[in-house]
Parts: sequence; C-alpha cells; structure tokens
Amino acid sequence: MPRRRLFATALGVSILCAHATCAHAGSNASSPSPEQRSSDSQLKTERTSDGGKSEQLWLERLNQEDALAASKAAGWAAPPFPADARWFSEKGPALEDLRGKVVVIQTMSTKGPGKAAGTRLGRTLKTLKDEEDLAVIAVHMPRNLERADVILESMDMTVPVMIDEDGSWCDLVGAFERPITHVIDRKGTLRYAGVANARLEKAVRHLLAEPRPDEGEEPRARPTAEALEKLNPKTPFPPTTGSVSSAADRRNQQAEPFYVESYFLPTAGNATGKVVILDFWATWCGPCIRAVPHMNEIQRHFGSEVICLGISDEKNFKIDFAVRKLKKQDFAYGLAVDTSSRLKNFFQIRGIPHVVVLSSDWVVRWQGNPMSLTIDMVEAFVQANASLTNSEEPLGALPRMRWKNELGRSD
Repeated sequence: MPRRRLFATALGVSILCAHATCAHAGSNASSPSPEQRSSDSQLKTERTSDGGKSEQLWLERLNQEDALAASKAAGWAAPPFPADARWFSEKGPALEDLRGKVVVIQTMSTKGPGKAAGTRLGRTLKTLKDEEDLAVIAVHMPRNLERADVILESMDMTVPVMIDEDGSWCDLVGAFERPITHVIDRKGTLRYAGVANARLEKAVRHLLAEPRPDEGEEPRARPTAEALEKLNPKTPFPPTTGSVSSAADRRNQQAEPFYVESYFLPTAGNATGKVVILDFWATWCGPCIRAVPHMNEIQRHFGSEVICLGISDEKNFKIDFAVRKLKKQDFAYGLAVDTSSRLKNFFQIRGIPHVVVLSSDWVVRWQGNPMSLTIDMVEAFVQANASLTNSEEPLGALPRMRWKNELGRSD
C-alpha cells in the first residue's frame, strides 16, 4: 500500500496537517463548514423568528452564505441606524421611533439587481401605501456610491434612503452584495430575513394583523461580546509548567507535519478533531516497555476520543519486535515506524521514552515521560480541545462581517 494511503487510512490526521504543508498528508479534505452543515430548510426556519412552515414559504432562496448570515440576524432586535449615517434627500426616522409599526427594509444599490430592487419596492407594496402602521426604508449598500445621489434622484425614490457607506449596518443584518428584504415586526424584532418579493405583501399583512406591543415591551437584545463569552465559555488548555528534559521544548508551538513510513498496528480511530499522543519508543528500551501498560490504560480509558501512537525509528522493527518476544495483543494503541526520524528530530529527542500531546490544531500541549502523563491531565486536554474544535457558533453570534472584510474597515 502506498505511503500516502497508509497515512490517510491508519491515522486519519490529514486534517491535523491543514495548517502546514505536508507532503505525505494524503487527502486535504476538511470538515464541512457550518454553512455546509446547515440545510436550506433549517436556515429558512432560522430566518423566520417563531415562524411556522407557511411563513417559511415567504422567504426567497438564498445561497448558503447569504442564508446563514440572514439567519443570524433574524430573531433579534433590529440594529439601530448609525447616528452619523448619511441619508439621501432627507434624514429618515430612527428604528426605535418606529416601534409599534411594521418596518420593511430593502437593501439596494444604484446599479444592476440592486437598482431593480429599489425601483420595484413601491410597486410591490402599492396596495399598502395608505397603511399608517407601515414604514418602508431603503438602505444603499456600499457599492456604486460615486453617483448614488444623482441616480437616486432619477429613480424618484419615495421612501427614505440611508447610505450605508462602510457597510457596517448591512453587516449586522447579514446583507451583502445581493439585495435583500427584511421585515421588522411591531416590537422591533427583525422577524423575517430575506423575504421573496412576491410574498412581501403577505408577510407584511401578517405582521400588521398582530397587536401592538405593551408599553415597555422590548425586542430581544443581542448579547454583548462579554455576555456571549459567559454563555459559551471556552475551556483553556492547562498552563505550561516545568521544563522538558532530553528533548527540545516545543510546547505551545506548531508541530512538524505528521509523517511516518509505515504502520505496524492501526490506531483506535480517525484522529480528526481529537487529541493525539505520540510516544517515541523502541523495542530495546526497557523504560519504554514498562510504560506500555500505562499507555494502554490511557487509550482504553478514552477509547477513540484520544489517539495514541507509538513511533519507533528502528530499521528492523518487525524483527526486533519478534526477537524481544513482544506481542501485538499487548498494545491497545497504534504502532508506526519512521526510520527517517522526521518527527523525532523535530523534537530533538535525546532520550526515550518521550511522549508528546498535541491538540487537534497540531499544537504541542505537553511533553515528557509517559509515566508522568496522568488520565486527569489527558482529560483536561480533551476538554480544552473540545472547545477548540466545537464549530457551532454560540446563540447570538453576529453574522460574518463581509463588508468589513471587503472594504478593509476598522471598527
């Protein structure tokens, strides 16, 4: 079997090498992103705050990135317009002053689909033009701003137009290049994110039929960054203490990309997203052999949650293994051979056994004698690594700041 294939199937650490170039890393396929894991129906549910299936039908089909951003905006208090925002013609009302009304927000521009979205807005809601409890506001995205005022004048806009010059407000509601229609309910909650033009009137009438909020009733405020951290705490890795003997101290550093020449025993499972423990050893090393039961205990305790792998650089490993009357069944973890000593040289190991603990981002978290590595210590690494690998964003997380990234805005 080719070495690349051995690497991918036996240890499954191709993703562990994603942060560094690894010539023998096998497949570079990465875990699905949150956007890929979220189905279109799931995102539609999240884009309608407390909405049923019929309300989900009012939403337009968006690409995954736009749908994900919109879903993070729905269900929270609509962010206020910037105090220093520029308005076309005359200043529009503050969203706080529109509480008790239904508000339609249409993002637009003065070119292409963005311009079309602005011109059709009045036609879409023409049957509601005399509705006193309806407010309509257009938000010009930070595109084609050079002649925005001139073109807006020619478009004969009849609604207030806020010019979001740096995209800061659009970022907060998940609006990017594509024009999008949001609807805010009477309480001030961004209720529907990304309503289809053909269903906009139905969505608005549904919210107009709801009673006005009680005095003092407020929309759900998005948590602050500090509150998010308290609600979704991250478990830190244990602090680095003591010194490293018989090897270079690589703790808190990115390790050399993983490499072995061959496998003698398979590992407990795929290492993607898990803590990996590498044990540099040899069949002739007495202390190494005496540490095997302890390494077995760690592997058995954590099962496939932790991947242990013994690495030897012996040129005649199979012969030496048999000569010293070692048995495969005596090892509960994987064994591999690398006569080039690539990883061993990276750690500059001068004495064995020497164990290295790595988190799933392939950062060295601990080094030392395997007998000094306790189950409680490994548990602490596993808990911290779970925080590291948890790709689920906390409730209340902001949409990705796409305009900020595009325009190089500094907040």
